[in-house]
Parts: sequence; C-alpha cells; structure tokens
Amino acid sequence: MAQITLSGVKKIYPGGVEAVKGVDLEIAEGEFVVFVGPSGCGKSTLLRMIAGLETVSQGEIRIGDRVVNNVEPADRDIAMVFQNYALYPHMSVRQNLSYGLKNRKMPKEEITRRIDDTARILQITDYLDRKPRALSGGQRQRVAMGRAIVRDPAAFLFDEPLSNLDAKLRLHMRGEIKHLHRRLATTSVYVTHDQLEAMTLADKLVVLNGGRIEQVGKPLDLYRRPASVFVAGFLGAPAMNLLDAHVDGGALHVGDVQILQGVAAQGPVIAGLRPEDVHARVQPGGAFRLEFVEELGGMRLLHGSVEGQRLIIQSPLQAEVGPEMALQIAPEALHLFNVADGMRITNAVRQAPEAADATG
Repeated sequence: MAQITLSGVKKIYPGGVEAVKGVDLEIAEGEFVVFVGPSGCGKSTLLRMIAGLETVSQGEIRIGDRVVNNVEPADRDIAMVFQNYALYPHMSVRQNLSYGLKNRKMPKEEITRRIDDTARILQITDYLDRKPRALSGGQRQRVAMGRAIVRDPAAFLFDEPLSNLDAKLRLHMRGEIKHLHRRLATTSVYVTHDQLEAMTLADKLVVLNGGRIEQVGKPLDLYRRPASVFVAGFLGAPAMNLLDAHVDGGALHVGDVQILQGVAAQGPVIAGLRPEDVHARVQPGGAFRLEFVEELGGMRLLHGSVEGQRLIIQSPLQAEVGPEMALQIAPEALHLFNVADGMRITNAVRQAPEAADATG
C-alpha cells in the first residue's frame, strides 16, 4: 500500500488548454477514492497522470515517498484496470495473468501461487484455460482485475471499468469491487461519470468540475451538505431541485409563493431541495402543479412545477396524489446558494419554525 499525494498538479495541452488546473489532494494508504464528474472535467486526465500515461505540466505527484513525475509507468508500482479490459485476445486467461509477472522475471512457483490465489478470490479458476473471446463481459472484467491483483501493487487505478457492462451486471460488479477492496485494503483510485457508482464505492469522493476539485469528502457528507450548486445538482438520482428564489424579511419565496420562514439571508438566492425532503398533500389551489407521475415500484416521483419552475417530489406509494398540491418543507432540509458564484450559504436557517405550507 502507498499514500498518493498531488501538489499543484496541472495539465496544459498545446495551445494553452488547461485540462487540470492545479489539483491538491492526499489519498491515504488503503483508501478507496473516487474521481467523479461530467465528461471533460479532467478526472481521466488526472488518473492517467498518476499512472504515468500523461505527463505532468506543473506540480508534483508522489506515490509513497517517491516523486514520480519522471518515473516510467512500469516503475511506479501501480496496476491499472481499463474500461475496455485490454486483454491479449490470443492468450488464455492464465497467460494474460502471468504475462506481466514473467516480464519481471518472477519464479514460476511464485507466479503459479499468485495466479491460483487471485483466481480463487475472483472466482475465475474454471476460466483459466479459456481465451477472452469465450468469456462474458463480467468474466473479462474479472480477468482484467485479476491481472492487476497478481502484481500486488502499491495502488490500483480504475478507469471507468464498468462502463461497458449492462445495468444489472454493473450493479453486481460494484459489489464485487467493494468486497475486493475490503479484502485487499490496497490504495485505490477509481474514475467514473456515474454518480451512483461513485456514492456506493467511495471512502472519499472527489467531485471535479472544469479541471478543478469542487468538493472532497465522504459521499454522504457531500450529498447532505453540498458546497456548491454544481455538487448539489450532480449528486443524487434524481438530482436536487434548484429553484430561483428570494428572501424578504426572513421568508423564502419562489415567485409569489412563500416556501419557508426563518431564513437568515436577504435578496436573490438559489434554493436547493432534495426530492425526498419535499412533502406534498392534495389541496386545491396548492402551489405545486402536477404534470406526470413516475411509478418506480417502491416509490413514486411526482414531476411538476412551482411558479413555472421544475420540481420533483419523492412521494410514498400510499400518499394521495392530485393535480394541485400544497408543499411542506422542513427548515433543516433547505440548502441555499449564492446566485453570483453558486457557493453554499452557511447557517441559512436561523431558527426552527414549523414547516411552511406553500399553497400558492
């Protein structure tokens, strides 16, 4: 295991395009860290710089006690798992697993021991003599992970390893990766654009936006207390409702509708509400205008609007639904953000009054 430290890391391409804009991050030994963000945010570039597949334009990367900026990928003591598996098609599974070990002149007995142990951990013993084309997508991904595990590296790097799998298999493999990390406890850095994957796998979540770190922390901490509009809107399925609002005399309004009292802010704000934190009851003339319902088996999502702004409510199955509904919002469920920079307004609720009824 090894600690990975990034200090002022930048990636600047020809023409002055900054893909990564000065990242400082410490990844502890044995930690599972997930880089998440939309396409083009710099997460894969950052991972490839740690791996040595991209040069570092500015800053410093340390793996353990070594600065590795100018160290070849093969000498960094890391193992990478790619989304396209990167298996040798003409080799058997056993040969794929042993290839890197043979190149390192490892004794045959040790190679055999490592392959057998890894195959047992990943439950691929029965596939060792098959070629990759004879395996399913999930089996190939296990082999790709096995090739990383047999090396016993200081760190694992995962570049969107599940993106080629169907939804059911992706869910299963998430569990497998989580279980594997608990067993091996190797420092791991994982890149994904799938925020559900990020939330379920990470010990520490790094949300990237435009080449910069937007927020770092435990997944639930980021979900419950997002630092910015970007994080609030990115994490969650469905995402947080973000409404243009204003505060006047301690009361939060969306358009002409009063949503909540006791708010310690003034003027225009962005109000954030998680769908599960908004409660609604049928009431003629209510502020919420229902447009359609998504039935999801264990719950339903009510899609509608308040004063012309989109709002999604997560509703219990037994709750009555109508075309016009009054809203109830607990003060602690409210997130407020600055209009100018999108950053969180702290201590927004100055007291804990009864949840307001928004009737329109």
